[in-house]
Amino acid sequence: MYVSPSPRMDTFTDMTQESPLTAAPARRSVESQRPGTGETWRRFPASDQADVAKAVGDARDAQPAWAAIPVGQRIHILGCFHDLLFDRRGELAELISRETDKPAHEAMLTEIGVVLDNAVYLRRAIPKLLASGWFTASGPAFIRKRLRVAKEPYGVVGVITPWNYPFMLACARLLPALATGNAVVFKPSEFTPSTAEFTHALLLDAGFPPAVVQLLQGDGVTGAALAAAAVDKLFFTGSERGGRAVAHTAAERLIPCDLELGGNDPAIVLADADVGHAASGIAWGRFSNAGQTCVAPKRVFVEDAAYEPFVKAISTVVSALRTGDASAAETEVGAMIRPEFRIVLESQRDDAVSRGARVAAVGTAAGPRFFPPTVLVDVPAGARVMSEETFGPLLSIVRVKDAAEAVTRANASDYGLSASVWSRNTARATSIAEQLECGTVSVNDVLVTAGTPAIPHGGVKRSGIGRSHGEAGLAACVRTKALVADRFPSWRQPQWFGYSARRPEDVDAFIRFAHARGPFGKVRALAGVLRFVLRPGRPL
Repeated sequence: MYVSPSPRMDTFTDMTQESPLTAAPARRSVESQRPGTGETWRRFPASDQADVAKAVGDARDAQPAWAAIPVGQRIHILGCFHDLLFDRRGELAELISRETDKPAHEAMLTEIGVVLDNAVYLRRAIPKLLASGWFTASGPAFIRKRLRVAKEPYGVVGVITPWNYPFMLACARLLPALATGNAVVFKPSEFTPSTAEFTHALLLDAGFPPAVVQLLQGDGVTGAALAAAAVDKLFFTGSERGGRAVAHTAAERLIPCDLELGGNDPAIVLADADVGHAASGIAWGRFSNAGQTCVAPKRVFVEDAAYEPFVKAISTVVSALRTGDASAAETEVGAMIRPEFRIVLESQRDDAVSRGARVAAVGTAAGPRFFPPTVLVDVPAGARVMSEETFGPLLSIVRVKDAAEAVTRANASDYGLSASVWSRNTARATSIAEQLECGTVSVNDVLVTAGTPAIPHGGVKRSGIGRSHGEAGLAACVRTKALVADRFPSWRQPQWFGYSARRPEDVDAFIRFAHARGPFGKVRALAGVLRFVLRPGRPL
């Protein structure tokens, strides 16, 4: 039986085959290519194990001073990054387009626009996150205590990111980690090294210290070395296979890791949906970025009454999609990042057709490195497209009798990243959304949850652990330290040694006073409580 490689395995390709300690070739390289032509236009030397160790060591030395500066100064640098990005947005959009073959305006909206919004959100949210005033706990047991929960940076964090949204997904981890006082060692995908270099340069130009944010170009061997290095936490976005390897390495060192992995996201189209609206939205969510989006709708479950109109509507949209060089203004679907991923997608499509699925619509392919936008209908449950992540412009549509069947089939997946529900009745759609086993759900829209700064993004089941964005994403960048201070430094604690014959009675009185159901029980316990609190045991 053919088993496909993971569609997003590039950032950690070799981890399960090669020990992180295995010596790598002296100088490998990674390349910037035009996905549509395969033209290589830039090469970077890959970082080896010595480079990784030095980067982590330098970050370790620099991090305490970085964490010690006032948070307002770090927020100011974040603001400078925002302004520099705004000024250079056109240049970066063209670079992303050249390296990924997504239209430049898509890069502007879904990558640069999202990061600009996130920077604004972080400038407001981080001071609130790090604020930690003293407070008093409820209950008589802690009446003498003052409490505080401090948030501290982890120290040095490793960030490993993929190629499909090389700027947005990197900044989702880099910006909050840096602004909360961590030093970061950043390993991007080997397919998008130029975008990563631009990102790193923007951070340095904004004022982040060079030792505090370091870039390691490289492939899976470099990523494996970073995961095994002396970092304090790992953030990984990529394939399930790579995520398992990162988690295993982190577990051996007992350090935390956050993993945003693959998805096989469902969309549910209810009978009362505006099928034209749903078809337009699902088509954009599935086929933008050449379908290489983790939260794209990949399996569509349509209630029987809306099935035929929906298939007709989306087939019309998909058949008209314009594929070609992303530099052309009219291009809507570019090439897949590398030919091997197109081969995987072809295998998944052919498997579905061999099992009885039918191709309802197919767009054009502008060349051998392109996969034509394709819609499959009558897809059986046993087809690989129903269980594997399809990372490209391939959409599967399934007829269901009602919403209950749609929810059951949507949840019958090992993945649980995102989903969408389409209906004119938003209250009903929201109720159905709450039944879906996934990290985020959109109602009458797609993809937006992954780019909304104020809400957490992440998955359940094999789609990963941890969250980016929102308060949860910020909390992932710090660890808590609880402080308890006594108000009376010379007054012995009643629970300390110096037990007496009346000790059991007094302790019981204290418990009764704290937790008795009525006032009478509390009054009866008062004498014992006073004896317990005011006359603690003899000093030793």
